[in-house]
Amino acid sequence: MEQTAWFSIARPLVILHAALSIVLIGASTHHLVVAYGYVRGRYSPRLGRIYATIVGATYVLTMLVGTLAYPTYRYHVRALFLDRYAPWASNLFDIKENFATVGLPLAVATWWLSRFFGTEEDRHMRVGYAVMVALVTAIVWFNVLAGLLVTMVRGV
Repeated sequence: MEQTAWFSIARPLVILHAALSIVLIGASTHHLVVAYGYVRGRYSPRLGRIYATIVGATYVLTMLVGTLAYPTYRYHVRALFLDRYAPWASNLFDIKENFATVGLPLAVATWWLSRFFGTEEDRHMRVGYAVMVALVTAIVWFNVLAGLLVTMVRGV
């Protein structure tokens, strides 16, 4: 069997990736509730900064761990199984990864913008901020569900 980068720790990496995804889906959903409160005029800048920091850090870590597990997935799961027996799962995984890539700058941007809440300028960016948080949350939910679906077809 061919060896790929990080092959010996692929399973723990996938488990860590899943655990980080659980934190990410919870934090992004809570962040969306807080951002919705901003739009309605009820907000807690401190709580928004906390969730934005957790989402930003967890998003980056989840992608980093997923990147480390990717070579093993690419060869042992996708090339040897999914492309042959479940091409829809391969395509779904590609869509998931593309959405994750789009969501990364949004997650980092919401973290950065959250630093300005509690100032006079924050009222001008509440709706835009809430839209960005909603996009990140939608991407996270889609990616977690798509990742679970692909994993159920064939785990690493």
